[in-house]
Amino acid sequence: MSDYPAETVPTELTEGYFQWRCRRGMKELDFIMTRYLESAYPLMSDDDKTQFNEFLQLQDMTLWSWLSGKQTPEDAPTARLVADICASSYLKK
Repeated sequence: MSDYPAETVPTELTEGYFQWRCRRGMKELDFIMTRYLESAYPLMSDDDKTQFNEFLQLQDMTLWSWLSGKQTPEDAPTARLVADICASSYLKK
């Protein structure tokens, strides 16, 4: 999933790193991703962190089309992540 050069990927996927990566070009994505990160990060396994990092490397319009329900990711793990992000971001009070 990643087109990111290996030298720019951090060796440790910390919450601070993800906070920085959740800042997107769209305010809506900033809001959704930040809410998800706040609730999910404490429970993430190393594999979850790796998957989320790869997810954050995608283009904003791809992420928005999935998170707004206009399209669905083709692979099951990404589709589950999108569903988790939507549930966490939209339903939080």
